Amino acid sequence: MNKSQIYKPDDAFKRKARAHQFAFRDDVLNVCCDERNPQVVLSAEAAKQGLMFFDGYRDLISKRAGGFKGTALFANMLRSEHIPYNIFMPMETDQCASIKLFSNIIGIDIDQILDIKIEFAGNRSREEYLNDGTSFDAYISYIATDGNIGGIGVEVKYTEQGYRLGSKEKSDILDPNGRYFNITKASGYFYSGFNIECFIRDNDLRQIWRNHILGYAMINKNDIMYFHHIHLYPEGNVHFRDKALPAYRRLLTDKGSSSFIELTYEKLLGDMSLYFVSDLQKCWIDYLRNRYLVKE
Repeated sequence: MNKSQIYKPDDAFKRKARAHQFAFRDDVLNVCCDERNPQVVLSAEAAKQGLMFFDGYRDLISKRAGGFKGTALFANMLRSEHIPYNIFMPMETDQCASIKLFSNIIGIDIDQILDIKIEFAGNRSREEYLNDGTSFDAYISYIATDGNIGGIGVEVKYTEQGYRLGSKEKSDILDPNGRYFNITKASGYFYSGFNIECFIRDNDLRQIWRNHILGYAMINKNDIMYFHHIHLYPEGNVHFRDKALPAYRRLLTDKGSSSFIELTYEKLLGDMSLYFVSDLQKCWIDYLRNRYLVKE
């Protein structure tokens, strides 16, 4: 199978990202796989060695992930599930730098970072929030300088776009007495006259909305006082940059807009370089740039 056949189903950005990850796997990691396989995967042996992750923090990531396995999380280089481990887990080793970074991003003075979690759905059972499978790819819990607890929920995308609606999800969204309807209305995030049914029609906005209101559900339960939702994506993913994120922001009130942050990999890595300045941290940020930033 030649490269043009492999890339034919991809949009422009995913085609470039796939080629970029092939090159990183072959030229940097020196891992060879079946050339007929269009997926950018590591061998089972390489996955179990943790080659998906930056070697300077590999032991930390292994400990937090419960060890490396041969599953897609540890083997598929084009999917985004592993990226929060590479970007956010190492931040817990430098409290001072993390405080400065996130204070700058959200515009709130942070006194202490309490925890950085991957795949976090809140401290309560799911039934007490949205009663679904919504979770944050990364979640930063903190204490602000005023003593209140806040949370930053991050949704991490790479080449992904939207997703199709499930039948149960549709009925839950349409339920006028359901969690989605009540929490969305109570949040004050959406303009007067907003119709929740738009999240049935628009596959691009549904996940953004659910992550945003999960944060409000945590506020509503008095688990946190402040919440910001960050949608993190590469600049070249024009689906989010030019379509989904502008469309979502048009639905928001000032309150909703102030708690919703669009952030590119390029901007985040630039900001990180201002605060994470040790030799190891510089190597880590260089790795993230080389690994995930795709040249236009």
